[in-house]
Amino acid sequence: MKKPIFLTGFMGTGKTRIGSLLARRLKRVFIDTDQLIEAQSGKTIPEIFAEDGEAHFRGLEHDCVVQAATVPDAVVALGGGAIIQDKNWQTIRRAGVLICLEADVETILERVGRKEDRPLLAGLDAAGKKEKIHRMLEERARYYERAHIQLHTNNDEAAEVAVDRLIELLEYWDANRTSRT
Repeated sequence: MKKPIFLTGFMGTGKTRIGSLLARRLKRVFIDTDQLIEAQSGKTIPEIFAEDGEAHFRGLEHDCVVQAATVPDAVVALGGGAIIQDKNWQTIRRAGVLICLEADVETILERVGRKEDRPLLAGLDAAGKKEKIHRMLEERARYYERAHIQLHTNNDEAAEVAVDRLIELLEYWDANRTSRT
């Protein structure tokens, strides 16, 4: 399959960790759009949100999604909200395959709850973070459901095992996609 593989999902579902391992295993380039945004803007994501606002961030994010979509041998970790922009969805759909990594609220909270570098959770206590994660997952569910492949991640499973399962799912998806065309 000579198409970019895009990973979407909420923050803390493992897009960067699993994506980098998947890229290594498949001998592909790994691109993290959040890291690309920071490199190109010269600011951290929290700085962009604080100084320029979310709308500006989303514009930068779209530019990076378009850029990543031109790399056929890439595994691309998208920011958790990238898929809610229809123009990103259209770009991704035309360019490659979309995988949604999922995790339950407790797993996400455990993975991101102690960090203060998540702009959308900044300033919230543990209960506030949990409630906001739950609400945002519900709001984004319809976007995440558009993915070609879904994979649930959890803290009991090593990232390498998740990558093994993901490779099997990709092979199955690719074989069935080609047999239908």
